[in-house]
Amino acid sequence: MKLFSALVFITCVFVSSYGQNLSRKVSFSYNRTALKHVLDDISADFDVYFVYSPEYIPTTQPISIAVANVALSEALDKLFEPLPVAYKPIGGQIVLRPVEKNPPPRISNKSIPKEIDQQSPLYADPRMEELIAERKKRWAQSSPTISGRPTPQQLNQSAETKRVEDLRANRFEPVVIETASVNESEIVEALITAIAVDSTVDTTTVLVKKKPVSRLAQISLLPFLGTNFTQSARMTNKVSVNLLWGRNGGVEGLEIGGIMNSIRNDVHGIQIAGLGNTVGDDVFGTQVAGVFNVTRDSFVGVQGSGLFNILGQGYAVQGAGLFNIANHDFAGIQAAGLFNIAGKDSRAIQASGLFNISGGKTRLQISPLFNIAKDVENGQASSIINVARRVKGVQIGLINVADTVSGVTIGLLNLVRKGYNRVELSASESFYGNLAFKIGVKPFYNIFYLGARISEAKNASTTGDNIKELTWGLGYGLGSAFNLGKRTLCNLELISIKVNEREGWTKPLHQLHQFRCLFDWRLGRRMSVFMGPTANLLVSSRNDAEAGFGNSELVVKPLFDKMDAQKRSQGWIGFNAGIRL
Repeated sequence: MKLFSALVFITCVFVSSYGQNLSRKVSFSYNRTALKHVLDDISADFDVYFVYSPEYIPTTQPISIAVANVALSEALDKLFEPLPVAYKPIGGQIVLRPVEKNPPPRISNKSIPKEIDQQSPLYADPRMEELIAERKKRWAQSSPTISGRPTPQQLNQSAETKRVEDLRANRFEPVVIETASVNESEIVEALITAIAVDSTVDTTTVLVKKKPVSRLAQISLLPFLGTNFTQSARMTNKVSVNLLWGRNGGVEGLEIGGIMNSIRNDVHGIQIAGLGNTVGDDVFGTQVAGVFNVTRDSFVGVQGSGLFNILGQGYAVQGAGLFNIANHDFAGIQAAGLFNIAGKDSRAIQASGLFNISGGKTRLQISPLFNIAKDVENGQASSIINVARRVKGVQIGLINVADTVSGVTIGLLNLVRKGYNRVELSASESFYGNLAFKIGVKPFYNIFYLGARISEAKNASTTGDNIKELTWGLGYGLGSAFNLGKRTLCNLELISIKVNEREGWTKPLHQLHQFRCLFDWRLGRRMSVFMGPTANLLVSSRNDAEAGFGNSELVVKPLFDKMDAQKRSQGWIGFNAGIRL
């Protein structure tokens, strides 16, 4: 109960703070930019959240607008003024819906003559016949003639072809009539008006959508077995009690179900079920279930379940024992025992026991295995791998993969396509030849190192000639680079090198640690030279018959030499210089 109360409190704060954004001062300018990009920029820059369906909102419409230091509400009024779109703040989000800004005048509302026996909403009303005749005449004038005056068959064929082309070009939809009671005269009047507005409307299909009827309360045992009987799917109830399973039109208050609650339309309030809650349209409130919650369209509020939560798009807090899924955009918090998935933009915090996936933008992802997103605003943290396209914050993981990073990536392996990726060839007093690969970003990058030197040793044979022996090292390190000027920068690096002296692999401890301070001068677009001092520390337990215990030919004038029964430590200052590509 304490957890549920905390979630409700977080949501209330989350949503109430959102409502203050419409009065804030904003400035932006666009020139022939798609509406979708304008909405995305406003969402990211001013922390507002738009809810809409791309099927009904002209997201590809080019927009030209410029506002400076005006209230967000005034800017939105100006943005949507030339578009067939209206907006309304609901529950901390801005809901967009299609509207007809300048509807044409309706045909006279005179009733159908009494002598017409109206048995069907598709009855051939005289007014409809006049409109259809006028349309055929218009089509006939635009149809081609083969020779002379077209025959009636040619006229009809041309008119039918024109009708099909017009319908396909406009991607028509059926006429939808929303009414509380089916009245045939109202249906015919609405159909005639639709034809007058758009001559390409599909006159062969009429859908009657009944408005839900509000009731104070209902109680049911099973679907359609309750106080609302067969009308339950049309009823919106203030209080709904389903002893086992109930199916209702909507909720504007509280619904409690012993097993399951099924809502056809919207929920404004609280749903509680022992097994699960399902909603056909939108939810503004709270859903709590023992197993699952499913909302087909928008959700604003809190979803909590024992196993999983699924919604279309939302501005919410989701908590589930197994997983949370948002099929479209999501903003808020997703917390699950296994995984979280957002199909598109996820301006949210995602935390899970296994992994998180976002199909678009995300703010923060935390998981033990892996995180995947397109654009990351704040960060990704996982034990194994993080994958993103653009990262503005930080990536923390064993392996980090990104296209562009404006923040920092911290890991054993950082792969950034447009990052600080360099190849170095250098020489030093310890290893005469050095090859290094640096990958990552300037604030934090990985170093993979290979060095070698050739030494001469006395030959134990009778010839007495010296022989050449190889000493080589393999190392790994971390580094950071910062600019000193337009063409200069400084590298600070720590490298640990496993030294194999005069043999293929030295088993005893024989490790060289280096701290490098290198100064880089860029000569061209991808080429530079560098040099700088290195602080060296060799820690060894190797016993050499010629050099002695812990000694090495790599050491040059040690500044200190400390030895105990287990190891010997020697330190000195060296120098490193080379070219960088």
